Amino acid sequence: MGFSQGMLLGGALVAATVVLTGAARTGKFATIDVERINVREKDGTLRFVLAGRDSFPGAFDHGKEIDRPDRRHAAGMLFLNDEGTENGGLIWAGKRGQDGRINAGASLTFDRYGNDQTVQLLQTDSGTSDGSALIFSDRPGKPFDHAAIAAAAKLADPAARQKAMSDAGVGGAPRLYLGRSRDRNAVVMLQDQDGRPRLMLIVQPDGTAAIQFLDENGTPVRTISPKDEGK
Repeated sequence: MGFSQGMLLGGALVAATVVLTGAARTGKFATIDVERINVREKDGTLRFVLAGRDSFPGAFDHGKEIDRPDRRHAAGMLFLNDEGTENGGLIWAGKRGQDGRINAGASLTFDRYGNDQTVQLLQTDSGTSDGSALIFSDRPGKPFDHAAIAAAAKLADPAARQKAMSDAGVGGAPRLYLGRSRDRNAVVMLQDQDGRPRLMLIVQPDGTAAIQFLDENGTPVRTISPKDEGK
């Protein structure tokens, strides 16, 4: 191939590349069928993942993916912060098993920096009962140490395992629950730092209402009903 022919071919390739690159950057499509979409910043930092069940990823810590076998049942999306670390997501699933039982639900969560969810919008359905709630939780200010968590999970002694998990950033508990329970009661539940219910506002389907104070074992120690008005 001569020099002039090479120049012409090179120019054509450059022009084709520009056209193709431009088309990739901007475009209009009626329908797109994909198994997974990754949204990245210009520097390559992953910020968002949308995926079907079979392509749903694990967790992310500073761009590194961590296997999460417990997530392989749902489709959804993950939100990642500026450092490529997971900080929330939306997942959903639903099916009727071979035994005829329904297993369905959805969860939208927002995480504390480097740690677990502090806000969750949750819906579950087993067919025979269902529930929905908005849940607020406390979480440690320490980001997860995923390597230490994996090592702690292998410890046989429960006390040692719990301490190792805590040292690795695992902890916290739900503090406020607003929702409808599986027994169809409307409930506002306030919990202590260990996640134990201590105060509940309950309205049953028939309209019966009560305020309950509970001890550390969850046993009601006092109940206030409309009949107690004025006492």
